[in-house]
Amino acid sequence: MFPLVSVSVLLTACALPVENLWPPPPNSVARTVYVSLDTWHAMIAFPQSEEMTVNSAHQVEHQFPQLPSSLGHLLPFIRNQRFEEWGYAEQAWYLEGRWGLTGVMRALFWPTEGVVEVGWYDQVWANRTPQPPSDLFIFRLSEEGYQRLRHHLDTTIADRNSVTAFGTSLFYPAKHSYHVLHTCHQYAAYALREAGLPFSSFWAFSRTSFAWQLHRAVQIAEKQSTAIPYSEPQ
Repeated sequence: MFPLVSVSVLLTACALPVENLWPPPPNSVARTVYVSLDTWHAMIAFPQSEEMTVNSAHQVEHQFPQLPSSLGHLLPFIRNQRFEEWGYAEQAWYLEGRWGLTGVMRALFWPTEGVVEVGWYDQVWANRTPQPPSDLFIFRLSEEGYQRLRHHLDTTIADRNSVTAFGTSLFYPAKHSYHVLHTCHQYAAYALREAGLPFSSFWAFSRTSFAWQLHRAVQIAEKQSTAIPYSEPQ
């Protein structure tokens, strides 16, 4: 009986790709997205070189988010970084250092303020995390899927005035609160679903369950030649 229940649960967890959105046709023009996963955190990154090349060709510039005037001096440095990276966290834990057992209980079981991180770095999170082990997944998106992903991420920010800045990362108040059913893994899964990938935010309740969906998406993409085998980003 238990094996049958387990199989049933796994089958319901298998989200399907959005038809005509992902995977993109093998020889079509496609965008690239990097998904980093370490022990605790998930991040989504976009290569800035690709962003500038494609936007230049279409005479479109991704304007959001804008730097506060106090950080305007960082703009030349930021533009030289290889990746723009997005993530989500609980404000009290990530920015205020309110950790420990009470912090865990609060973050998971009591809806609290969340923050959206937007950062610019030379390496993706998987290659610079202080909390290994880490995994890096690289996917190709259709132009429509890419634009849907970008639009969705933009809409997760409640206020364009940043809460604070650390290094080359800005933290914005999130539109939705942080709790056990809306963590960084579910945030990333929901965003990737907007791009058409086969993810269920409900089943991204842990690192393990999110990683399982990422590996499954890679397998689907490889059949269509839309996944890029991992290598050190150049």
